[in-house]
Amino acid sequence: MSKKYTHQALVDAVASDMDSKAASIAFKVPASTIRQQHREPTLSIRAGRISYLNSDEESHFVSLMHLLPEYGFDATKNIVLQLAAEYFGSLEFTTQSGSKWLNSFVKRHFDDIIWKKQEKLERARAEAVTEQNPSGWFKTLKDVLIKHDLFDKPNQIFNADESGFSDKTKGQWVIVNSSCRHAFESNGGTGKDYRTAFICIAPGGQVLPPLLIYAGKRLIKLGVELV
Repeated sequence: MSKKYTHQALVDAVASDMDSKAASIAFKVPASTIRQQHREPTLSIRAGRISYLNSDEESHFVSLMHLLPEYGFDATKNIVLQLAAEYFGSLEFTTQSGSKWLNSFVKRHFDDIIWKKQEKLERARAEAVTEQNPSGWFKTLKDVLIKHDLFDKPNQIFNADESGFSDKTKGQWVIVNSSCRHAFESNGGTGKDYRTAFICIAPGGQVLPPLLIYAGKRLIKLGVELV
């Protein structure tokens, strides 16, 4: 049976006096969907996969998904399903939420929440990144370029940055605000277990030889003595 049926067809099928098989043929709605509506009349009637929550209850759960990252919790599949089970229990629902319900829930609210794969970021950096930091950096850059008259001298401007690479990234899928461009996975370490590439390049096209830093295994005696 095709899942492409209208909301009104489902309402009419549930309200009819026919048995589920006859109603399924007459209104082109899956018989299992009709039977489930008869068994649990508190379910929200919608076309497609059934929603166990009404609009207000779903909006409340969406708000919870927004709050989790703000308090430092990753909205992973397991955590969200655990919260959903507790929420269903508080509403005295006997039905258990599962992966199919969760995926349908996210799709229904794609304007508010989406799935996003995490990117690795050390905890110190994750906590330090704010909207004010990039804005302040660009203001400082502009002031320096004006002070030293460098706007038309690309060969005299060099920008250096480093990137860390780790073999232990997980990159879980998490639910985030739909406006979120990146979901960062905070690493509990300091980032020193990374292999680090230090790159320096100028707008004019000059590239300095890269500096590669590997994870340290032991202290070098000479280096310790110099320090």
